[in-house]
Amino acid sequence: MSGRPKIIDALSYVPTEEVVLNLITALPPQMARYLKDVFGPRVAPLLGMEAEELYRMKMTLSQEALKDALGPATRKLVTPLPEFVRQLDAMGVEKAVIFNLDEQSASGLKGLPNDYYADIVRRYPDKFIGIAGIDPLKGMDAVREIRRAYDLGLRGISLRPFMYGLPPSHAKFYPLYAACVDLDIPVWFHLSVNYSTLSMEVERPIYVDIVAQDFPELKIIAGHAGWPWIPEMVAVAWRSPNIYLDIASYMPKYLGMPGTGWDALLHYGNSVLQDRILFGSTWLFMGMTIRQLADEVLHLPLKDQVKEKWLYGNAARLFQLGPSKE
Repeated sequence: MSGRPKIIDALSYVPTEEVVLNLITALPPQMARYLKDVFGPRVAPLLGMEAEELYRMKMTLSQEALKDALGPATRKLVTPLPEFVRQLDAMGVEKAVIFNLDEQSASGLKGLPNDYYADIVRRYPDKFIGIAGIDPLKGMDAVREIRRAYDLGLRGISLRPFMYGLPPSHAKFYPLYAACVDLDIPVWFHLSVNYSTLSMEVERPIYVDIVAQDFPELKIIAGHAGWPWIPEMVAVAWRSPNIYLDIASYMPKYLGMPGTGWDALLHYGNSVLQDRILFGSTWLFMGMTIRQLADEVLHLPLKDQVKEKWLYGNAARLFQLGPSKE
């Protein structure tokens, strides 16, 4: 491979003050353990506290009180949007897909509106693609929100089935899929281990297999590639050409490490699924930059043309951005 390929980060964060605060204050209480045991140990010291203290604040303070308490500290994690765009350019990131979540019905907490992400896309249309957060428990209001978000410029929706205790094949999701097919936009699912008080079972890839058969025109992104159910995920994706898999939230080096459970994805992602693997970073809580995470992909035992597809070409095709570039 001559030089380093361009990058499309298919699952990214934008580190504005509003987003950084929202990621903590609107984190569902069912997921509070993340602040103590998962990303909290990396983030809390940057805020000048221990992870246990951050967790305790989350569990005892109201959402507004938590915002007031953390506001000054979180500014250490903030990068102004113009500066972040310059950083993306310097890292060779041609596009970053930024996403919202709406889990108000399940969590009782209201996060940032989709309008916030649409405004970022409007300000930097050449740099960002936005995906709307949609709450399937809101019924027809959720369908209307998909269409409203599309009119605002957002080009996909994101869902975490474990937060609702419903598999993707549940009837409550189906009106959302129909709207996405009609608008020709993808749906992103969290499909992986979670460290909440909620079950993992509803996110097994086999449920997405049902969706893919019922909606063969629906563009589906299996977030986090379905780990730890990788063989099942590979089988589901192999038979359904409308399914893509992102590798976000895992350090790519582990994909090539024996015993980590990624063997099938690495093997088939270098052959029959090479056109449907997406690089995503969720870099903000990974302790690494987007470029550093992308460089780990370059060290995986993949064909050079496959590395380019994972890092750029597949996402460019999915989001209809034109041919891949070196």
